[in-house]
Amino acid sequence: MSDYELSDVEIKILDDWIMSNILPQKASKKNYTSYALKNLFEESQDGFFITNKQFKEAMVRCNFSPVNKNKLNWDFRVSLKAES
Repeated sequence: MSDYELSDVEIKILDDWIMSNILPQKASKKNYTSYALKNLFEESQDGFFITNKQFKEAMVRCNFSPVNKNKLNWDFRVSLKAES
């Protein structure tokens, strides 16, 4: 495993955080970037450092689609459960 590969345990923690904290929205007043969401994860109680690419991969793994995959920081039409 390279320095930037996530272990199975880390993948589960990340995916669980996404599924527990992020809600899909068809039309959202505010889009969140992958980088902003990554930082929220890192600052969370169980968070740890991840790359923006790892976070984007996790969002896709959890069935969230980006608005535009050609941008460096993907926008997602989501809301945070804490905002609901």
